[in-house]
Amino acid sequence: MSARRGVLLFLLLFGALGLAVLLAAVGLRFAARAPMGRTVLTYEVPDQIEESEPPFVPFSFRSWRTDNPTLFDVVGALRGAAQDDHVEALVLHIGHLDWGWAQAAELRDAVRGFRAAGKPVYASLGSFASEREYLLGSVADQVMMAPTTTLALDGLTVTTLFLKGTLDKAGITPNFDHVGQYKSAIEEYTRTGMSPPAREAMAAVLDDFYRLLVDSLASARGFTTAESRRLIEQGPYRAREALERGLLDTLLYDRDVDSLAIRQSGGRAHALPLGRYLDRMPESGGSKRIALVVAEGDIVSGRSREGWFGDRMLGSQTLVDALREARRRHSIRAIVLRVNSPGGSADAADEIWHEVDLCRRTKPVIVSMSDYAASGGYYIAAPADTILAQPATLTGSIGIYAGKFNLSGAYQKLGITMETLSRGPNAEMYSPFKDFSAGEAARFHALLEDGYHEFVKRVARGRRRPERWVESLAQGRVWTGLAARDRGLVDGLGGLEDAIRVARARARIGEDEEVAIERLPRVRYRLLQGFLEGLFGTDEDALRLRALAQLPPAVRGLLEAAGFPAGQMLALLPYRIVVR
Repeated sequence: MSARRGVLLFLLLFGALGLAVLLAAVGLRFAARAPMGRTVLTYEVPDQIEESEPPFVPFSFRSWRTDNPTLFDVVGALRGAAQDDHVEALVLHIGHLDWGWAQAAELRDAVRGFRAAGKPVYASLGSFASEREYLLGSVADQVMMAPTTTLALDGLTVTTLFLKGTLDKAGITPNFDHVGQYKSAIEEYTRTGMSPPAREAMAAVLDDFYRLLVDSLASARGFTTAESRRLIEQGPYRAREALERGLLDTLLYDRDVDSLAIRQSGGRAHALPLGRYLDRMPESGGSKRIALVVAEGDIVSGRSREGWFGDRMLGSQTLVDALREARRRHSIRAIVLRVNSPGGSADAADEIWHEVDLCRRTKPVIVSMSDYAASGGYYIAAPADTILAQPATLTGSIGIYAGKFNLSGAYQKLGITMETLSRGPNAEMYSPFKDFSAGEAARFHALLEDGYHEFVKRVARGRRRPERWVESLAQGRVWTGLAARDRGLVDGLGGLEDAIRVARARARIGEDEEVAIERLPRVRYRLLQGFLEGLFGTDEDALRLRALAQLPPAVRGLLEAAGFPAGQMLALLPYRIVVR
């Protein structure tokens, strides 16, 4: 066969394959619009959930949205299902949740809205469910566990990791500085325990979370606040004891819950996974549009990408391009900026801040804070017209830190020596082979002071308040959304749906008018990768990232320290604040 015939045959086969895929897609589209009949929605609550699709998505025969719906997708589906006459009930299968508390609260509010529409909700909790899982399930009409399981409702903790002892043994000397007495991120490398200011700030955060937990459980289960607190303090419980205490409504194996929901709906309904229900939902229409711009991950320069452990890296260039598109398009009447970021590069955050400020001069900009909108995450939110947070959002942390590691001791232990020639008194300031001299340390601190004062000025301008007011709330201190609302760092409490309602009102879009929600940044598709994955069903990168994610926190901390950007100013949340 000649080369020309081979190419022609390949093109014909490729065209036939494309036509088959197109016909299948059309068939699925019409099938999705077929009448559903009576339906019980089932949702296998994942251990993790994203705010947006990943920056790169393979274009394959599998539907990313069906397999991995975002929080916005899930909440929207539940809101729609609450008004859908075909949907009779909802079943939540809740295993281990590695969500943040703010995200869990957002889903909880949507479930509560579904139940308020007069439709029953069933929550099945997995083995050893703890506070976060129970908090989500507690708003259901019936909360259940298998008879031999344990409800690990016993209080909250915050644990922080310190690497100073390990660095000392390795001969690595941290050279770090910060501005803001509460900016404790450097303590991971420079101390073996919390400083008094860090302990004060973390204790206040934990107090707020504990109060929210007590109040939320009391409200959901009809306990008094004192009863709710006592139940938490006396836990954990075996399932039968939890039933006796009124924490559960029945004991039932997870595999039997769907059948119970169908039976109590009259027996004629059928179970439908939430992802399939999402496929049936029509796209939002209308000539008037609101842009939903998602800022998720650690802030870095350049394009958005994935980090070592599969975590999101929020590229300033990617987000600025998305904001600029939303600003320039006349059909987009308002912008909702959804922030789920602990911060990152101060310079990259400033690039995003500048574009958010330009957007605010053109059209309404509403910020919706998810789990984190702290340090650089708060920096980029500050120019908005209105900022909404969840009570459990971690925000604030207005401060700067930077530094480097001196690796010469570790090299000497390995028998490696080095010699450096330089010109200029500060030429070796960022060298990884020496500590800061007194002069270099003074110069370095002056740079950080300047960066910190710029941060304060940006917040003061965005919040339209004097700098001395910002200073009183800054110093790197982390606040919950509840505390931030009380102090004026955010304008109110609410979720993404609330932010969209505020955006509609600011853009003067009537409640009865149709509006399309356009999500940005746009996903970039990888055709060849997706085609191969569709054929063979494997993804070595995903397996590698999953394996890295299972590494102990100490090992991950050391790997991240190895890649620390020497001298770069960081507006980043201290430690890894995880309330469990």
